[in-house]
Amino acid sequence: MIAYLRRLGAHGAWADARLLAAAQAAPGDTTRVLRELAHVRGAQETWLSRIAGRPPALPVWPQLNLDELSRAGATIDAHLAEVLARLTPSQLATEVAYANSAGQRFTTPLGEILLHLFLHGQYHRGKANAELRAIDATAVGVDYIAWQRDAGSIRSGTASR
Repeated sequence: MIAYLRRLGAHGAWADARLLAAAQAAPGDTTRVLRELAHVRGAQETWLSRIAGRPPALPVWPQLNLDELSRAGATIDAHLAEVLARLTPSQLATEVAYANSAGQRFTTPLGEILLHLFLHGQYHRGKANAELRAIDATAVGVDYIAWQRDAGSIRSGTASR
């Protein structure tokens, strides 16, 4: 299970980088694209802060420009990679106590939180791609299998995009 969570973390970082590059290259107003991408990062930071028991460094729906989004993403990707690198099988069942944005208190197993973090991000990446299409920009493949193919081609030296 931990190996799969690590793979999902790597996939998410790859997908976010592809979408950020597409937003940078997009003609027109990317406000709605950036809103979705910033939410992915805000939600990731919110969950990472809950896991760590600290206040979040970003709101759930931050307003970030391209440069801010790039910097926040690098920091969040590094924090997530640290969490995943240290993760042990017994920690997956560890209950994390937190309050949601409405102030309601919950406890959820760490493994379930991590799975949610990855699935939630992919949902909003799809919305970001829809927003790219809406401004006549090129949407990018961010599916897990596309990452797997890309990662495999990089390992074998036959990378093509």
